[in-house]
Amino acid sequence: MDGLDVLPVKPVTEQNLAKMPFHENLPDINKGAMVLMISPVRTGKSTIINNLLLNPNFYRDRFDIVYIISNTIHNDDTSRFLKEQFRETVWDTYSDDIIQNIINYQQTFSKKDMPKIAIILDDFVGTVHKKSMIFFLASRFRHYNIGLLLFASQVLKGVPPIVRANATNVIMGSPNHNGAELEKLAEEYGSMFKGKDNFLRIYNQAAQERYDFLYLKLDQNPPEAYRKFNQLLYRGEANGEKLEDVKFE
Repeated sequence: MDGLDVLPVKPVTEQNLAKMPFHENLPDINKGAMVLMISPVRTGKSTIINNLLLNPNFYRDRFDIVYIISNTIHNDDTSRFLKEQFRETVWDTYSDDIIQNIINYQQTFSKKDMPKIAIILDDFVGTVHKKSMIFFLASRFRHYNIGLLLFASQVLKGVPPIVRANATNVIMGSPNHNGAELEKLAEEYGSMFKGKDNFLRIYNQAAQERYDFLYLKLDQNPPEAYRKFNQLLYRGEANGEKLEDVKFE
């Protein structure tokens, strides 16, 4: 063996796995998932977050600690269960100190003993500066065993480019009556799904009923598009065929 040999990457250690198994359709919190949720007002955003964190078929009890930063959490009745479940780690105002304290705490552990955590940043556009520390995590979240880093916004361009570029999964709520916003989403992701027009057809197929959503798995090769988490609609450029429903147990 000489110095130019490419060595295999060691697999995720058992200590760093989620506390319980989860469905393969969901974002992979063992590898580390950064989820970008673009969802207009009254399209079920809080309901999706509630299910991700509290539904036993999703991630309930999969994390050691869940942190939530949301400037609307005390005004949103749908979020009352999140406040009750995670009352010690919920904030209604963002601060870099919160993120630094989370990082400092994680670093008190060895890599194999580091807690598996989730961080949710909800309704942050206009209240969190684009150079804030939370966005530093967009390219480094796996270093701190953050299994789920979720950014929820009503508009795509309110999200810093570093988040958009590193997102492993994207959720787009419906109905979205803002044609200009849909056009921006199509421009951002259309190249992965055979162009803007085809992407919009996929979105419309996913958004058949109120509170439906389009779910993209961008860490797949080729990327995949789902109606909610269970109906596989399309695989990206490598295949390009429409697919049958996938049963979600």
